[in-house]
Parts: sequence; structure tokens; C-alpha cells
Amino acid sequence: MGWTVSVVSAVVLTAGVLCAGIGIVALQKRPDPVATPLAALMFFGTLWTIPEAISLGFDTLDQILFWNKLLFPGASLVPVAYFVLGLRYAGYDRWRSWTFYGGLCVIPVVTVLGALTNDVHGLFWESVAIEQVAGVTTLAGANGPLLWLNLGYSYLLIVVAWAIFAGVALRSRPLYRRQALLMLVGGVAPTVLNVMFNLGVGPLPALDLTSSSLALSGTAFALALFRYELIGLTPAAYRSVPDLFADGVLVFDDDRRVVEANEHAERILDTDITAGTAATDLFDSPLRSLDGTVLTVDKPNPRMYTVRYSVLCDQRDDPAGHAVVMREVTELKEHQQRLSVTNRVLRHNLRNELNIVLGVADQLEGADLDERARKSLDRLQAAAGRLNDVSEKARHIQASLRIDQEALLAIDLVVTVETVIDRYRTEFPEAEIRYEGPDRLLVRAAGRDTLETVVRNVIENALEHNDNEQPTVEVAVSDRGDEAVLTVADDGPGIPVDEVEILDETVESQLEHGSSLGLWLTHWLVTAMDGRIEFASNEPRGSVVTVRLQTADETVSANRPRRRAGADDD
Repeated sequence: MGWTVSVVSAVVLTAGVLCAGIGIVALQKRPDPVATPLAALMFFGTLWTIPEAISLGFDTLDQILFWNKLLFPGASLVPVAYFVLGLRYAGYDRWRSWTFYGGLCVIPVVTVLGALTNDVHGLFWESVAIEQVAGVTTLAGANGPLLWLNLGYSYLLIVVAWAIFAGVALRSRPLYRRQALLMLVGGVAPTVLNVMFNLGVGPLPALDLTSSSLALSGTAFALALFRYELIGLTPAAYRSVPDLFADGVLVFDDDRRVVEANEHAERILDTDITAGTAATDLFDSPLRSLDGTVLTVDKPNPRMYTVRYSVLCDQRDDPAGHAVVMREVTELKEHQQRLSVTNRVLRHNLRNELNIVLGVADQLEGADLDERARKSLDRLQAAAGRLNDVSEKARHIQASLRIDQEALLAIDLVVTVETVIDRYRTEFPEAEIRYEGPDRLLVRAAGRDTLETVVRNVIENALEHNDNEQPTVEVAVSDRGDEAVLTVADDGPGIPVDEVEILDETVESQLEHGSSLGLWLTHWLVTAMDGRIEFASNEPRGSVVTVRLQTADETVSANRPRRRAGADDD
């Protein structure tokens, strides 16, 4: 009887065609390092499925055996290709040699030769027969040692590939974790089906469905590698998110040539940007130096954009490209400028009026005043002093908005703390101020004045609001490796809970508006210097304020981030 088409043979044949199609698509993704091994995997799958589909259309032993022998070149090389795909994906380039690949193919070659010459030695199949299942005739028989050798070798390669993908998933960020898991799971279904077939278990133990599942696995592999691949995302995917914010986005490959640019980037730079455009044609400076800068575009109305730069890394954390994002901040910059001018004018006027008040108060100081007038003068001078403090705090708050975390200086925290303590021991002679700390401890701060403001506010708060006749304040500085810790504990009434809670609020209510400006100032300055401030209750009474700042390098005066060797720009 001649060859006939069945549902099973049609399904297997369709799977082979799909494998070939996926292989062709994969080749088009070159020079992606995984494109070639994925294409090889799919083409070997096609070499497996086509002979198997043809064999399922015959019903005689000789014809079925002939076509089954021809499927082994593809079947024995599929695990090899899957293993190589894992190596290339994980970046084990030291194994990338034709000698190594040739060594991997030794057992598959022995397998193919053993299958073709089985009539001579019987080491591949010890016996062969045919069996009817699901409307088709399949080959059945006893596996010989050469076939078991091939199966063991194939399963070993697959398990090692799984371990490689699992390792990548465990050490990678979420994007590549999903990708690696898809690569791992994609190899599970064909392997499980093949094991079930060779053990003779399952609903159709005589029917090998391994090759049919390869098309599904290939689809999973292609989705994993090309849908989740960071540099190779479609243009629509690049534009979808930034379009929501009107951000200009430029993506460059490792040679700093444009891979993708959205319409906002073209509008901002006022030029047509095509794939392959060099970064030097768009910017006068190296890409890395653009990070944190403000780009001013002179159009009918000048617009300002903050520029952020980032290196794009692959699943092995190797540099794979570069991204530049331009976000408009014109209104924000104008608002900041208005605030700065208003702040400066108000503080200038306030200082002038305070100078008049304090000058008159000084003149009255030597006058002959009765007790009531003397008390009024004292209150006037105290109020003027507090207003002057508010003016200074407003100046520091404005300065905190301009602190650059990448330009922090190395300042000795110990010297600053000791200086402030000496001042307050003179100003508050009735208080007991205890201090414990090392001889020297450098921290990253915006400057000596800024660091002193933080220390002064924390210690001043512990003294000024203390209702004891003889306040006790304990100050400690400690070195925690990457962190310097300043702790100030007092025995006063404690900081009200609502004043601490509003530090985490983004909007103040009317009732919260009168809260301590000193707390706000300290919080802003500390966080602007990449530090933390914590509040707790002291036992049996009082508050504990903890300020945590990053320690600085002992050998430098300015602790700017240092580039890794070999990471120079252009």
C-alpha cells in the first residue's frame, strides 16, 4: 500500500514546517549571538519531523524502518543545538570553537551510523516491529546499546542546559529572569514526551510526539529571545511608554549608533533621526557626560529638557547599548527660578527690617527701663532672633534643592560635631552634653556649612525644647563601615508624633503648616545628601534622633563616583 495522509502525519508535518519557519526568522536576527544556535535547533527539528511524518504514512516495516533511520541526524543533533544555545545565551564564549562543537557531535555521528548499519550489528535496535496506534503505523522494538547511549547523552546535554538557564534566571534581573525561564521551560515538554515514549508509558506509549512539540518549544524560544530582548524590541514597544510622558528617547547600540528614536526625540532635536545615525551627529559631548545636564532648545519659545543617560546591559550584565531620555522641565525650571527670586527678595527685606529692629533694641538695651519694659525688650530681641533663624533656615532649604549627590565632599563629621557641642555648652551652661565618638570620621556632605546645619539643628532641638532645669543630651558618633551614624538622645518631652509623621507626607494641611521648620530642614538636607534620619522614643523620657550619612574615602577630598577601568567614553 502507498503513502497515505493521516491526522497524525499532518500534525507532525505541520510542526516541521513551523520549525523551519522559526529557523528562518531566527537567522534574520543575526548578529544576535543566539540567533544562529536557535536557527540550527529549529532546522535540526525539521530534519527530525519531516522523515517521521513521512514514515507515519506507510504501513510496511521496510518503508517505516527506512524513514525512521533518516530522522536520526536531526533527532540526535537537537539536544546538541539546545545545549549550545544555552552556552551562547549565558555567555560561555570560551567554549565557542569548532573543535568543541565537533566533539559534541561525536556521539550523534555514531548514532546515525549505528542506525543506518543496524542490519549488520544489531546494536542500535535489538529487534524491530510495527504497531498500529491512533490510525497510523509506527515502529516498535527493543532499543540496543547504541540507542541507549544516544538517549543518555542527549538527556545529559539537556539537563546541563537547564542548569545553565536556571543559573541565569537566579542571578538576573526580572526581565532576563522571565526570558531564561522561558528558555528552560521550552525544553521541558519535548524531553518529558521523549522519556515517556522510551519508557513506554502514557496514553499513547507507541507514538513518539517529541518532534511535534518542538514547534511549540521553538515558538517559546523565539518569544523569549526576541520578544524580551532589550535592544531588539520593536519600535512600537520603545515608543509606547515614553509617549505617555512626551519624553524623547534615543537607544544606541554598543557602537553608539541609533537603534531606535521616537518622534519626541526628533522634535526636541529638530532633526530626522534614522537607524544607524551616530551619536556624534546628534550631540557635541560623549553620551555618558550628558547625564544630569539640562538641554536648552532655542525655538520660538526656549524649552528646557533634563537629559538622563544609562547603559543597557544584557542578561550577563555586559554592556549592550545606551539609552538617552530627554524630559521637558521648562515649567519646573521657571517655577524654581521664581521661587529662588522670591526667597532671595523676602530674605533680603526681612534681614533689613530685622537689622532695624535689633539696632533699636540695642539702643534701648542701655536705656533706663522699668522691669515691664525690660521684659518686653527681651521678648522683642528673642522674637527677632527667631525670625533671623527662620531666614537662615529658609536659605539652607533653598540650598538643599541644589545639592548634587554626585558632587558631595568628604567632610569630617567628628570635627563638626565637636565644634557645635562646644558652642552649645557655652550657650546652655545649665545643660549636660555628653559626647562619645572616634577621633576622625569622613562623611559625604554638600559642604561644611550644610553638615554643621544638620548637626546644629539636631542638638539644638534636644536643648531648646527640653523642659528640665538641667537638661541632659547624649551625642554619639559611630563608624558602621559604609555608614556614619550620629545619635542625639535627650531627656526632654520628646518630639510630637504628628511633627515626625508629616516628614513622610507630600502635602501639608493647615494644621501641620506650623510644624517645626528645623525638622523639615534637617530632613531635606540629610536626604539630599543620600542619607537617612530616624526618630525614636528615649527611655524613660525624651527622644532619640539618628542621622545616617555615607562615609567618604579617606584619600580624597571630593568623593565623586569613579569610573571602572576600561569604561571610558567614546
